[in-house]
Amino acid sequence: MKLTWKYHILVYLAGIIIIFLLISFISLSQTQNRFFHLSIVNELTESVLISESLMLMMSSEVPQLETNLEKHNIEMPDLSTLMFEFSSGITPKNFTSLLGVGLPGMNTFSNGMRLSGKGFNEASMPIESPPPDFEKLLEEESKDDQTKPDNETVPSKTDASVFIYHSHAWEAFLPLMDDTDKKPSEASSINKKENIIKVGSMLTQQLKKRGIDAVHDKTNVTASLHERGWDYNDSYKFSRQTVQEVSASNDSISYYIDVHRDAQRKDATTATINGEKYAKLYFIVGTGHKNYKENLAFAKKLSQMLNEKYPGLSKGIFKKSKSEGNGIYNQDLSERSILVEFGGVDNTQKELKNTSEALAEVIREHQQNAMKVNKSD
Repeated sequence: MKLTWKYHILVYLAGIIIIFLLISFISLSQTQNRFFHLSIVNELTESVLISESLMLMMSSEVPQLETNLEKHNIEMPDLSTLMFEFSSGITPKNFTSLLGVGLPGMNTFSNGMRLSGKGFNEASMPIESPPPDFEKLLEEESKDDQTKPDNETVPSKTDASVFIYHSHAWEAFLPLMDDTDKKPSEASSINKKENIIKVGSMLTQQLKKRGIDAVHDKTNVTASLHERGWDYNDSYKFSRQTVQEVSASNDSISYYIDVHRDAQRKDATTATINGEKYAKLYFIVGTGHKNYKENLAFAKKLSQMLNEKYPGLSKGIFKKSKSEGNGIYNQDLSERSILVEFGGVDNTQKELKNTSEALAEVIREHQQNAMKVNKSD
Protein backbone atom coordinates (compact mmCIF):
# COMPACT_ATOMS: atom_id res chain seq x y z
CA MET A 1 0.00 0.00 0.00
CA LYS A 2 2.82 2.38 0.93
CA LEU A 3 4.58 1.82 -2.39
CA THR A 4 1.31 2.25 -4.35
CA TRP A 5 0.60 5.63 -2.71
CA LYS A 6 4.07 6.90 -3.50
CA TYR A 7 3.79 5.57 -7.03
CA HIS A 8 0.58 7.55 -7.63
CA ILE A 9 2.26 10.72 -6.30
CA LEU A 10 5.21 10.18 -8.64
CA VAL A 11 2.91 9.69 -11.65
CA TYR A 12 0.94 12.82 -10.70
CA LEU A 13 4.11 14.93 -10.45
CA ALA A 14 5.42 13.53 -13.74
CA GLY A 15 2.16 14.51 -15.41
CA ILE A 16 2.42 18.09 -14.11
CA ILE A 17 6.01 18.39 -15.35
CA ILE A 18 5.12 17.05 -18.81
CA ILE A 19 2.20 19.48 -19.15
CA PHE A 20 4.37 22.38 -18.03
CA LEU A 21 7.06 21.43 -20.58
CA LEU A 22 4.53 21.25 -23.40
CA ILE A 23 2.99 24.63 -22.56
CA SER A 24 6.44 26.24 -22.32
CA PHE A 25 7.69 24.94 -25.66
CA ILE A 26 4.45 25.88 -27.40
CA SER A 27 4.00 29.37 -25.94
CA LEU A 28 7.55 30.69 -25.78
CA SER A 29 9.26 32.14 -28.83
CA GLN A 30 12.32 30.44 -30.28
CA THR A 31 14.71 33.05 -28.87
CA GLN A 32 13.37 32.67 -25.35
CA ASN A 33 12.76 28.95 -25.28
CA ARG A 34 15.52 28.13 -22.80
CA PHE A 35 13.41 26.06 -20.50
CA PHE A 36 15.93 25.41 -17.79
CA HIS A 37 16.77 29.11 -17.55
CA LEU A 38 13.24 29.99 -16.49
CA SER A 39 13.08 31.34 -12.93
CA ILE A 40 10.10 29.13 -12.01
CA VAL A 41 12.11 26.01 -12.81
CA ASN A 42 14.98 27.27 -10.66
CA GLU A 43 12.60 27.96 -7.80
CA LEU A 44 11.12 24.48 -8.03
CA THR A 45 14.48 22.73 -8.18
CA GLU A 46 15.76 24.78 -5.24
CA SER A 47 12.70 24.00 -3.09
CA VAL A 48 13.59 21.94 -0.05
CA LEU A 49 10.04 20.57 0.14
CA ILE A 50 10.06 19.30 -3.42
CA SER A 51 13.61 17.95 -3.14
CA GLU A 52 12.67 15.99 -0.04
CA SER A 53 9.59 14.60 -1.79
CA LEU A 54 11.66 13.33 -4.70
CA MET A 55 14.17 11.77 -2.32
CA LEU A 56 11.36 9.99 -0.48
CA MET A 57 10.09 8.55 -3.74
CA MET A 58 13.59 7.31 -4.54
CA SER A 59 13.88 5.82 -1.06
CA SER A 60 11.16 3.29 -1.91
CA GLU A 61 13.69 1.62 -4.20
CA VAL A 62 16.83 2.36 -2.14
CA PRO A 63 16.52 1.06 1.44
CA GLN A 64 19.73 2.78 2.58
CA LEU A 65 18.33 6.15 1.50
CA GLU A 66 15.09 5.52 3.36
CA THR A 67 17.02 4.73 6.56
CA ASN A 68 19.02 7.95 6.21
CA LEU A 69 15.87 10.07 5.69
CA GLU A 70 14.24 8.55 8.74
CA LYS A 71 17.39 9.29 10.74
CA HIS A 72 17.05 12.99 9.86
CA ASN A 73 13.28 13.04 10.57
CA ILE A 74 12.32 13.81 6.99
CA GLU A 75 8.73 12.81 6.35
CA MET A 76 6.58 12.68 3.25
CA PRO A 77 4.65 15.99 2.97
CA ASP A 78 0.92 15.96 2.43
CA LEU A 79 -0.26 16.15 -1.16
CA SER A 80 -2.13 19.37 -0.32
CA THR A 81 1.07 20.91 1.07
CA LEU A 82 3.04 19.95 -2.02
CA MET A 83 0.45 21.35 -4.44
CA PHE A 84 0.15 24.55 -2.40
CA GLU A 85 3.85 25.28 -2.84
CA PHE A 86 3.69 24.43 -6.54
CA SER A 87 0.83 26.87 -7.16
CA SER A 88 1.71 29.72 -4.78
CA GLY A 89 5.47 29.64 -4.31
CA ILE A 90 4.92 29.72 -0.54
CA THR A 91 6.45 27.02 1.64
CA PRO A 92 4.34 26.19 4.70
CA LYS A 93 6.12 26.92 8.00
CA ASN A 94 8.51 29.25 6.15
CA PHE A 95 7.50 32.87 6.77
CA THR A 96 10.29 34.17 4.50
CA SER A 97 8.67 32.56 1.47
CA LEU A 98 5.48 34.51 2.19
CA LEU A 99 7.45 37.76 2.28
CA GLY A 100 9.10 36.79 -1.00
CA VAL A 101 5.69 36.69 -2.68
CA GLY A 102 4.32 39.82 -1.04
CA LEU A 103 7.30 42.20 -1.05
CA PRO A 104 8.92 43.34 -4.32
CA GLY A 105 12.59 42.40 -4.46
CA MET A 106 12.42 40.14 -1.40
CA ASN A 107 13.25 37.02 -3.41
CA THR A 108 16.42 38.74 -4.54
CA PHE A 109 17.62 39.07 -0.96
CA SER A 110 16.46 35.61 0.05
CA ASN A 111 18.62 34.17 -2.71
CA GLY A 112 21.67 35.76 -1.11
CA MET A 113 21.92 38.71 -3.49
CA ARG A 114 22.79 42.16 -2.34
CA LEU A 115 23.06 45.70 -3.58
CA SER A 116 25.01 47.87 -1.19
CA GLY A 117 26.09 51.46 -1.58
CA LYS A 118 25.35 55.02 -0.62
CA GLY A 119 21.66 55.83 -0.80
CA PHE A 120 20.60 52.27 -1.59
CA ASN A 121 16.89 51.58 -1.84
CA GLU A 122 14.81 49.05 -3.72
CA ALA A 123 14.07 51.59 -6.45
CA SER A 124 17.76 51.56 -7.36
CA MET A 125 17.82 47.83 -8.04
CA PRO A 126 19.16 47.05 -11.51
CA ILE A 127 16.77 46.43 -14.39
CA GLU A 128 17.72 44.20 -17.30
CA SER A 129 16.90 45.50 -20.77
CA PRO A 130 14.54 43.32 -22.81
CA PRO A 131 16.15 41.20 -25.55
CA PRO A 132 16.56 43.30 -28.69
CA ASP A 133 15.03 42.56 -32.06
CA PHE A 134 18.11 41.13 -33.76
CA GLU A 135 16.53 41.09 -37.21
CA LYS A 136 15.72 44.80 -36.98
CA LEU A 137 19.24 45.62 -35.79
CA LEU A 138 20.77 43.67 -38.66
CA GLU A 139 18.55 45.57 -41.11
CA GLU A 140 19.94 48.82 -39.68
CA GLU A 141 23.46 47.57 -40.35
CA SER A 142 22.75 47.14 -44.05
CA LYS A 143 21.28 50.65 -44.31
CA ASP A 144 23.89 52.64 -42.39
CA ASP A 145 27.60 52.40 -43.14
CA GLN A 146 28.37 53.89 -39.70
CA THR A 147 27.19 50.68 -38.09
CA LYS A 148 29.80 48.62 -39.92
CA PRO A 149 32.39 47.06 -37.60
CA ASP A 150 35.74 48.81 -37.32
CA ASN A 151 38.77 47.40 -39.13
CA GLU A 152 40.40 47.55 -35.71
CA THR A 153 40.59 44.13 -34.12
CA VAL A 154 41.94 42.86 -30.82
CA PRO A 155 45.63 42.06 -31.35
CA SER A 156 46.70 38.48 -30.81
CA LYS A 157 49.59 39.71 -28.68
CA THR A 158 49.70 42.90 -26.61
CA ASP A 159 51.37 44.44 -23.57
CA ALA A 160 48.06 45.89 -22.37
CA SER A 161 46.99 45.34 -18.77
CA VAL A 162 43.26 46.07 -19.25
CA PHE A 163 40.80 44.37 -21.59
CA ILE A 164 37.44 46.05 -22.19
CA TYR A 165 34.60 44.25 -23.94
CA HIS A 166 30.79 44.16 -24.18
CA SER A 167 28.65 41.04 -23.84
CA HIS A 168 25.58 43.15 -24.74
CA ALA A 169 27.17 45.51 -27.24
CA TRP A 170 23.78 46.65 -28.59
CA GLU A 171 22.75 48.43 -25.34
CA ALA A 172 22.28 52.06 -26.37
CA PHE A 173 21.55 55.46 -24.82
CA LEU A 174 18.51 57.48 -25.90
CA PRO A 175 20.35 60.87 -25.93
CA LEU A 176 22.94 59.42 -28.35
CA MET A 177 20.36 58.02 -30.76
CA ASP A 178 19.03 59.99 -33.71
CA ASP A 179 15.42 58.96 -33.09
CA THR A 180 14.20 60.97 -30.09
CA ASP A 181 10.83 59.18 -30.16
CA LYS A 182 12.30 55.82 -29.19
CA LYS A 183 11.04 54.21 -26.02
CA PRO A 184 13.48 53.01 -23.32
CA SER A 185 12.67 49.41 -24.28
CA GLU A 186 13.85 50.23 -27.82
CA ALA A 187 17.25 51.61 -26.76
CA SER A 188 19.23 49.11 -28.81
CA SER A 189 21.62 49.88 -31.66
CA ILE A 190 24.63 48.45 -33.45
CA ASN A 191 25.89 51.94 -34.22
CA LYS A 192 29.04 52.27 -32.09
CA LYS A 193 28.37 55.99 -31.68
CA GLU A 194 25.05 55.28 -29.97
CA ASN A 195 25.61 52.13 -27.96
CA ILE A 196 27.76 50.94 -25.06
CA ILE A 197 30.80 50.58 -27.33
CA LYS A 198 30.98 54.40 -27.20
CA VAL A 199 31.47 54.17 -23.43
CA GLY A 200 34.10 51.46 -23.84
CA SER A 201 36.01 53.75 -26.21
CA MET A 202 35.79 56.61 -23.70
CA LEU A 203 37.12 54.43 -20.89
CA THR A 204 39.93 53.08 -23.09
CA GLN A 205 40.94 56.61 -24.03
CA GLN A 206 40.92 57.81 -20.43
CA LEU A 207 43.03 54.86 -19.29
CA LYS A 208 45.60 55.53 -22.01
CA LYS A 209 45.75 59.18 -20.97
CA ARG A 210 46.82 57.95 -17.55
CA GLY A 211 49.53 55.72 -18.92
CA ILE A 212 47.55 52.46 -18.78
CA ASP A 213 47.59 50.40 -21.95
CA ALA A 214 44.10 49.07 -22.62
CA VAL A 215 42.61 46.96 -25.40
CA HIS A 216 39.00 47.49 -26.44
CA ASP A 217 36.96 44.85 -28.25
CA LYS A 218 34.45 46.58 -30.55
CA THR A 219 32.92 43.42 -31.99
CA ASN A 220 29.42 43.71 -33.43
CA VAL A 221 28.03 41.06 -31.08
CA THR A 222 24.61 41.08 -32.74
CA ALA A 223 26.06 40.11 -36.12
CA SER A 224 28.48 37.60 -34.58
CA LEU A 225 25.70 35.81 -32.71
CA HIS A 226 23.57 35.74 -35.85
CA GLU A 227 26.41 34.23 -37.89
CA ARG A 228 26.63 31.34 -35.42
CA GLY A 229 22.89 30.79 -35.27
CA TRP A 230 22.93 31.95 -31.65
CA ASP A 231 20.64 34.41 -29.88
CA TYR A 232 20.48 36.76 -26.89
CA ASN A 233 20.80 33.90 -24.43
CA ASP A 234 24.19 32.99 -25.90
CA SER A 235 25.78 36.42 -25.44
CA TYR A 236 27.90 35.41 -22.44
CA LYS A 237 28.86 32.19 -24.17
CA PHE A 238 30.17 34.29 -27.05
CA SER A 239 32.01 36.83 -24.87
CA ARG A 240 33.52 33.98 -22.86
CA GLN A 241 35.19 32.68 -26.00
CA THR A 242 36.60 36.15 -26.63
CA VAL A 243 37.96 36.50 -23.11
CA GLN A 244 39.51 33.02 -23.22
CA GLU A 245 41.25 33.75 -26.52
CA VAL A 246 42.62 37.05 -25.28
CA SER A 247 43.79 35.71 -21.92
CA ALA A 248 45.45 32.67 -23.51
CA SER A 249 47.77 34.83 -25.62
CA ASN A 250 48.25 37.87 -23.34
CA ASP A 251 49.77 37.25 -19.93
CA SER A 252 50.03 40.98 -19.25
CA ILE A 253 46.25 41.52 -19.02
CA SER A 254 45.07 41.46 -15.41
CA TYR A 255 41.85 43.52 -15.60
CA TYR A 256 38.83 42.28 -17.57
CA ILE A 257 35.96 44.76 -17.74
CA ASP A 258 32.59 43.89 -19.30
CA VAL A 259 30.84 47.25 -19.78
CA HIS A 260 27.02 47.40 -19.84
CA ARG A 261 24.31 49.97 -19.18
CA ASP A 262 21.27 49.70 -16.92
CA ALA A 263 17.66 50.07 -18.08
CA GLN A 264 16.83 52.33 -15.12
CA ARG A 265 15.71 55.90 -15.81
CA LYS A 266 17.77 59.02 -15.26
CA ASP A 267 16.82 59.86 -11.67
CA ALA A 268 18.18 56.47 -10.55
CA THR A 269 21.33 56.53 -12.71
CA THR A 270 22.63 60.07 -12.34
CA ALA A 271 24.70 61.70 -9.58
CA THR A 272 25.66 65.35 -9.11
CA ILE A 273 29.14 65.68 -7.63
CA ASN A 274 30.80 69.08 -7.15
CA GLY A 275 28.35 70.64 -9.59
CA GLU A 276 29.02 68.07 -12.33
CA LYS A 277 26.65 65.32 -13.44
CA TYR A 278 27.88 61.73 -13.65
CA ALA A 279 26.36 58.46 -14.82
CA LYS A 280 26.23 56.23 -11.75
CA LEU A 281 28.05 52.90 -11.70
CA TYR A 282 27.30 49.61 -10.08
CA PHE A 283 29.15 46.34 -10.15
CA ILE A 284 27.74 42.88 -10.85
CA VAL A 285 29.45 39.93 -9.19
CA GLY A 286 28.42 36.43 -10.22
CA THR A 287 28.33 33.94 -7.36
CA GLY A 288 27.90 30.88 -9.57
CA HIS A 289 31.53 29.76 -9.31
CA LYS A 290 33.73 28.75 -6.40
CA ASN A 291 36.22 31.64 -6.62
CA TYR A 292 33.71 34.48 -6.73
CA LYS A 293 34.98 35.97 -3.45
CA GLU A 294 38.14 37.21 -5.18
CA ASN A 295 36.05 39.13 -7.73
CA LEU A 296 33.77 40.36 -4.95
CA ALA A 297 36.76 41.76 -3.04
CA PHE A 298 38.02 43.44 -6.22
CA ALA A 299 34.64 45.02 -6.97
CA LYS A 300 34.25 46.16 -3.37
CA LYS A 301 37.63 47.86 -3.48
CA LEU A 302 36.86 49.72 -6.70
CA SER A 303 33.44 50.75 -5.39
CA GLN A 304 34.94 52.01 -2.15
CA MET A 305 37.67 53.98 -3.94
CA LEU A 306 35.12 55.54 -6.29
CA ASN A 307 32.88 56.72 -3.48
CA GLU A 308 35.83 58.11 -1.53
CA LYS A 309 36.84 60.29 -4.50
CA TYR A 310 33.36 60.81 -5.97
CA PRO A 311 30.74 60.37 -3.22
CA GLY A 312 27.63 58.63 -4.50
CA LEU A 313 29.06 57.64 -7.88
CA SER A 314 29.01 53.90 -7.17
CA LYS A 315 25.71 52.30 -6.27
CA GLY A 316 27.63 49.36 -4.83
CA ILE A 317 27.77 45.64 -5.47
CA PHE A 318 24.97 43.48 -6.80
CA LYS A 319 25.54 39.75 -6.37
CA LYS A 320 23.74 37.45 -8.79
CA SER A 321 23.48 33.68 -8.65
CA LYS A 322 22.60 31.37 -11.52
CA SER A 323 18.94 31.55 -10.50
CA GLU A 324 18.89 35.26 -11.32
CA GLY A 325 21.01 35.35 -14.46
CA ASN A 326 24.17 33.92 -15.96
CA GLY A 327 25.69 33.73 -12.48
CA ILE A 328 29.32 33.66 -13.67
CA TYR A 329 29.79 36.48 -16.23
CA ASN A 330 33.24 35.15 -17.20
CA GLN A 331 34.52 36.11 -13.76
CA ASP A 332 35.86 32.63 -13.07
CA LEU A 333 38.56 33.32 -15.67
CA SER A 334 40.27 36.05 -13.64
CA GLU A 335 40.21 37.32 -10.06
CA ARG A 336 40.10 40.87 -11.42
CA SER A 337 37.15 40.48 -13.71
CA ILE A 338 34.14 42.77 -13.30
CA LEU A 339 30.86 43.56 -14.98
CA VAL A 340 30.11 47.26 -14.57
CA GLU A 341 26.94 49.11 -15.49
CA PHE A 342 27.50 52.66 -16.79
CA GLY A 343 24.42 54.74 -16.09
CA GLY A 344 21.12 54.04 -17.79
CA VAL A 345 19.16 54.66 -20.98
CA ASP A 346 18.86 58.43 -20.35
CA ASN A 347 22.44 59.40 -19.55
CA THR A 348 24.17 61.88 -21.85
CA GLN A 349 27.58 61.68 -23.48
CA LYS A 350 28.97 64.27 -21.06
CA GLU A 351 27.76 62.32 -18.02
CA LEU A 352 29.22 59.12 -19.41
CA LYS A 353 32.54 60.82 -20.18
CA ASN A 354 32.78 62.22 -16.65
CA THR A 355 32.24 58.74 -15.23
CA SER A 356 34.76 57.14 -17.58
CA GLU A 357 37.35 59.63 -16.31
CA ALA A 358 36.52 58.79 -12.70
CA LEU A 359 36.69 55.02 -13.23
CA ALA A 360 39.95 55.30 -15.19
CA GLU A 361 41.48 57.29 -12.34
CA VAL A 362 40.46 54.69 -9.77
CA ILE A 363 41.75 51.80 -11.91
CA ARG A 364 45.08 53.62 -12.29
CA GLU A 365 45.32 54.07 -8.52
CA HIS A 366 44.33 50.44 -7.88
CA GLN A 367 46.97 49.23 -10.32
CA GLN A 368 49.66 51.37 -8.72
CA ASN A 369 48.76 50.08 -5.25
CA ALA A 370 48.91 46.50 -6.53
CA MET A 371 52.35 47.12 -8.02
CA LYS A 372 53.60 48.49 -4.70
CA VAL A 373 52.35 45.42 -2.88
CA ASN A 374 54.06 43.13 -5.40
CA LYS A 375 57.36 44.98 -5.03
CA SER A 376 57.22 44.79 -1.25
CA ASP A 377 56.69 41.03 -1.47
